[in-house]
Amino acid sequence: MTRTETDLTELLGRVRRLERQNCRWKVASFFLFLVVASLLTTGLLAQERAEPPLMRAKAVEAQSFLLDDADGNRRGQMRMKAGGPTFEIYDQNGNVVWSIPSRTNRVPSR
Repeated sequence: MTRTETDLTELLGRVRRLERQNCRWKVASFFLFLVVASLLTTGLLAQERAEPPLMRAKAVEAQSFLLDDADGNRRGQMRMKAGGPTFEIYDQNGNVVWSIPSRTNRVPSR
């Protein structure tokens, strides 16, 4: 063998090793990509399912509180009327079925 044939044989061996190494890196990178993508997807799905933290208020102020059913129909109302609080419950047609009217002639006890 001449020196040129030896150099080409050695070069061919080095190229084959580099190609095998390159193939291993490609396979490892593909699996790493799959793992990262699945972790991100799982994290995003878990974030969508997570319930927001419960907020606790020390006080709530309003002039009226409304109670609506799932269809959007008004089913109850608590409000200030004629200087006193009233609480009304409505049926499916919107008619008052139960009410606690305000009593302006009563003085609250202390």
